[in-house]
Amino acid sequence: MVTKVSFYVVAHADDWQLFMQPNAYNDLMDSVSKVVFIITTAGDAGGTKAYWDAREEGCKSSIRFCMAPSTAIMETSGTKEFSHHTITYWSANNAKCYFLRLPDGNLDGKGFSSNSYQSLGRFRDGQIKTLSAIDGSATYDNWTGFSASLKSIIEFESNGITDTTIHYLNPDINTNPNDHADHVATGHAIMNMAIVSGMRQILYVGYSVGNRQKNLDSKDLFWKTGMFAAYEKAVYDATDYSTLRESVPTYLRWSLTMPDFITINP
Repeated sequence: MVTKVSFYVVAHADDWQLFMQPNAYNDLMDSVSKVVFIITTAGDAGGTKAYWDAREEGCKSSIRFCMAPSTAIMETSGTKEFSHHTITYWSANNAKCYFLRLPDGNLDGKGFSSNSYQSLGRFRDGQIKTLSAIDGSATYDNWTGFSASLKSIIEFESNGITDTTIHYLNPDINTNPNDHADHVATGHAIMNMAIVSGMRQILYVGYSVGNRQKNLDSKDLFWKTGMFAAYEKAVYDATDYSTLRESVPTYLRWSLTMPDFITINP
């Protein structure tokens, strides 16, 4: 019987594996916990459907990697409407992923030409009037409407459950410097929801966590690197693109390092 739910709300399909371990693994392995991943952008980097499809598959592969040693995996998928916006979902046992597929905003938040320079950051700041999912599934008319959709998912998945936790990357640039603009904007959207005040909040450091010195112990390191390897292989198998090619030293630091987070209790 499920008695608690943990939400991992991130901008990209590999954020939770890299920056929120071992917390996500422990939640996935908890028999009384539901784990809901909300991925706000397609992480497309201005590229093709094949690439962002592969990133979603990588996210799923990370979850399968955790579950496969201990249980049979029952998967479902489909779409559901939240606040008049259609959102794709995929589930496996006690885990569920929602893919909003909004345009990747690039590191600086200025977006890509292939998506008419749309981004969460520019939408938040009022520089663009609407923001559309890159697959045409939904269009958001204002920042409040985007936050309302996130809130609707949280309310739906936590219905009847009082023990709720939300995990996200800290948008405070002093605590979490030099992070991806999509990480920051997603954090701001979460903080814009009054509902989070009644939840346990866990706010993480993103890109700069690699500068920390404390490494994971052997068990947690195994599951973290295994999850990211499952993600990486799924992306490569589908596209011949290696995420690690971007910077092996950077990914190595992220993979080895313990998460850096603060907890805010309701």
